[in-house]
Amino acid sequence: MYDLIDRPVSALSPGDRFLIEAIRLWVAGRSACQCPAALLAARFAQSGALDALGDFDGWMTQLSTHARVPIQINCKCGLVTDDESVLLTLARDLVTGRDAKARTTLSLLVAEQAIAPTFCALARTAAMLGQVGLPPGTNVRT
Repeated sequence: MYDLIDRPVSALSPGDRFLIEAIRLWVAGRSACQCPAALLAARFAQSGALDALGDFDGWMTQLSTHARVPIQINCKCGLVTDDESVLLTLARDLVTGRDAKARTTLSLLVAEQAIAPTFCALARTAAMLGQVGLPPGTNVRT
C-alpha cells in the first residue's frame, strides 16, 4: 500500500491506472448526481471490460453506502491518495490470492453486513479486469 501513496497516477500499471481513473470518475459522477455506471460504460467497453462494470458499480456503491468512515477520493489530483492506495491494494490482494488480508481490510472500511457483498463484487471486478489484460498490481513504473 505504501508504495502507492503519492505516486503519480501516470506511473501506475495500466490495470491500476484504469481502476483509479474509474474510481475517480465514479465518485465524480455520484457527486454530480449522475449515474456513475452510465458515465463509465464507454470507458469499460473500450477496454473490453464492460462485463466488469456491474460489479465495479456494486463495489463502489457498497463502499459509498456502508463505509465506516468517509473514504476520500481526490478526483483532480495527479497523485494517488491514501484512501485510493487502500482501494488499489484491496484489488491487488484479491488478484494475488490474499483474500484473508482483503477481508480484514474491508472489515475496517465497511459495516459488517457489507463485507461479503463488497468482497465478492471487488473480487469479480479484479478477476474480470485481469481477463482483459488490466490486472491490478502489475509492474508499477518507477
